[in-house]
Amino acid sequence: MAVTMRDVAKAAGVSPASVSFALRGDPRIKQETARHIIDVANRMNYSVNTAAKSLRSGRTGVIEAAVFQFDRPFYAQLLASVSNAALDRGIQAVAQQISTGKVGHEKSILEKVANRFCDGVILSAGGLSDAEIIELSKGKPVVLLDDQSYQGPFDSVFTPCENGAEAAVTHLFEIGCERVGLVGADFMPADQARRSMHVGDRRLIGCHRAFERYERTLTKADTIQLFDWDTDDAYRAVSRRIEEGDFPFDGLFCMTDAIAFGALRALREHGIGVPDDVAVIGFDGVREGSYSAPTLSTIAVDIDKLACEAVDILCERIEEGRYGAPAMPKHVTVGYEVLMRESSGRTR
Repeated sequence: MAVTMRDVAKAAGVSPASVSFALRGDPRIKQETARHIIDVANRMNYSVNTAAKSLRSGRTGVIEAAVFQFDRPFYAQLLASVSNAALDRGIQAVAQQISTGKVGHEKSILEKVANRFCDGVILSAGGLSDAEIIELSKGKPVVLLDDQSYQGPFDSVFTPCENGAEAAVTHLFEIGCERVGLVGADFMPADQARRSMHVGDRRLIGCHRAFERYERTLTKADTIQLFDWDTDDAYRAVSRRIEEGDFPFDGLFCMTDAIAFGALRALREHGIGVPDDVAVIGFDGVREGSYSAPTLSTIAVDIDKLACEAVDILCERIEEGRYGAPAMPKHVTVGYEVLMRESSGRTR
């Protein structure tokens, strides 16, 4: 016989209403009580009758997370955190990969989300305009990750691009680096970068601030551009600069940890010591950084907080039952920590 909600309530020592609240992430129930109920429900293999629930509420209890390449460590870790955050709130998250730069792909995903079982979507901001997102989502709630429009109409959760990048470059100057290079940065003057909301440009703003603090001027010569923010491209680009004899740097800030892994490999293969010859710091705080050789210093984004904020805001909008962009969108930036490991383990 199938386990019922009443069975779960009896085993957990609570009322059936409390079980219902816990499984749909209702804020009226304390978090520790909700976790206890969810644990009991999982142990009993309790499964909500989704079809019946959907007919009663008009909702499915399913959200979608559409993010960039799954094979990148940051997004893989973020998806795991989104899934856990959703389960803690009694709902389920399904994942969809977006290909970077393929606007048609993004449109297709949003159209499918609007026409199928998901109650809402967490979306990595890409090439779609606000108007396109409004049209394609057909009124379903959308929370953007690193929204690229200035004070856009959608709820958005941001990584700490400017402050995190400034902290990374500041760390390199503080340990005695005289020439800091930026791997993955597309150079532009600070004033121009401030008019952009692209993740790379926002991180560049933080780099400009750190250079200015140390009375230096950031120029294009201080950057190593990449075609794509991945390990392979970083490895090739850093290797090429070294082989061309155009590598004056004693410190590298890599725009992501994935980029840093490629840079570390290139430095090692060309006989350049880390951190004695070149100190390296990344950005993201993915778990793999604690196992690289040397271990990677990084700006560790609070990925769990990023996921929880996105899921909480989305659930709030779903509960409100409103259509279209919210009248008062929320814009939240999560925190970070400077993790100093072996790759920048120098002192002055």
